[in-house]
Amino acid sequence: MTKKRPIFKELDLPPYHLPLDEAVNYLNNLSYEKVKTKYNAKGNWDAVSIRGYSDDITNILKPGVLESNVEVQPLRWTHLYEQAELLPLKEILVHIPAEMERVRVMRLKAGTRISKHTDKVDKAIKNGDIVRIHVPLKTNANVNMTLWEDTQANVYHLETGKYYYTDVSKPHAVENLADFDRLHLVIDCFNNPKLENLLQQQ
Repeated sequence: MTKKRPIFKELDLPPYHLPLDEAVNYLNNLSYEKVKTKYNAKGNWDAVSIRGYSDDITNILKPGVLESNVEVQPLRWTHLYEQAELLPLKEILVHIPAEMERVRVMRLKAGTRISKHTDKVDKAIKNGDIVRIHVPLKTNANVNMTLWEDTQANVYHLETGKYYYTDVSKPHAVENLADFDRLHLVIDCFNNPKLENLLQQQ
């Protein structure tokens, strides 16, 4: 029987230590798509697609979730995956021992927050069939993520270039008190034994 997973875990994968300035500058100049949720009424949280159900980098949704009109199509990499300035993203992704579903760069604008919510609407995440990993590309100690386990609030500060599992089926919130936009590479992975072992490591 599979042990209960933690709600948050830094994964034992090699951190990315090389400079990310060129990639961040490129990402900052893209046109992003607002994340479709009632918790994002002001549009401060947005994303672009690295891998998804369309060639369009602004098509960040998936079929059947949040009343999306995304057609069921084969998953594919968008042109951003081959962009020379974004080679660090490819080098980060290669260490994840799983097939990937959506891969997005998600931006939270400076001085804003995402209020407490869950991602249970995505049944694959709720059931654990898809595991979500965050790799910060631009962040600092003024950015925090809070996850609740029952009534206990746990605050985390994620470090650039490291891999973090977050159980987004649990209530969580994010606050960006930095003076720059936070950028995370957010990778949804189809769970498998190797990935599950990483999640269960002590």
